[in-house]
Amino acid sequence: RGFVFEDVGFRYPDAERWAVRHLSFELRAGEVLALVGENGAGKTTLVKLLARLYDPDEGRILLDGVDLRDYDIDQLRANIGVIFQDFVRYHLTAGENIGVGQIDAMDDKARIRDAARRAMADEVIATLPNGYDQLIGRRFKTGVDLSGGQWQKIAIARAYMRDAQVMILDEPTAALDARSEFEVFQRFKELSDERTAVLISHRFSSVRMADRILVLEQGQLEASGTHEELLAQNGRYAELFELQAAGYR
Repeated sequence: RGFVFEDVGFRYPDAERWAVRHLSFELRAGEVLALVGENGAGKTTLVKLLARLYDPDEGRILLDGVDLRDYDIDQLRANIGVIFQDFVRYHLTAGENIGVGQIDAMDDKARIRDAARRAMADEVIATLPNGYDQLIGRRFKTGVDLSGGQWQKIAIARAYMRDAQVMILDEPTAALDARSEFEVFQRFKELSDERTAVLISHRFSSVRMADRILVLEQGQLEASGTHEELLAQNGRYAELFELQAAGYR
């Protein structure tokens, strides 16, 4: 069970270049998969195809053996939680900001608090004068603005509102420092016990937590394996890892 990409190719409308091409891999149910590659390598395109925001131009994507195009799109999306790096900042209360992740559960305070706890957004909300009822954002006189990292935790909590079977995190922690990102992903891995997850991050401290890593280069799959296996191959992954490690030394 899980997703299978069979020779998938896609290019954006009016683009000459293929965003991804000849992609074949498996994402097993319950697996945490990380995507690594430079900007423009096709990481975000891959997760957009997975969430069926687009359909492939070549090949097909199967879920439990059935073509994604044959599923009811609303039902499919209800089971996929996505956090992209350009998340939305709603000028609502802190609680509503999280609740919109699952509109029909907006009034479920226990569920909102649970989602906040999972994303470590409860620590942010604890500092607000009116807690979950505090308006956030600059639009209101009584609103309290948050830092980029604090907004990010609220956005991650919003994704936890959905009891999604598949979670996609596309650099959702770019505004967090390396240590906070590590904590968010560690928490995420602990909580995603039976869930399938796809994670995109530039930080190897987070990437190495994945069960398996795919290395993308110019829209194609260059290598896959665990952190240790990929380092041993001495390819692109090892090179990128070394560059980053050198920056911390």
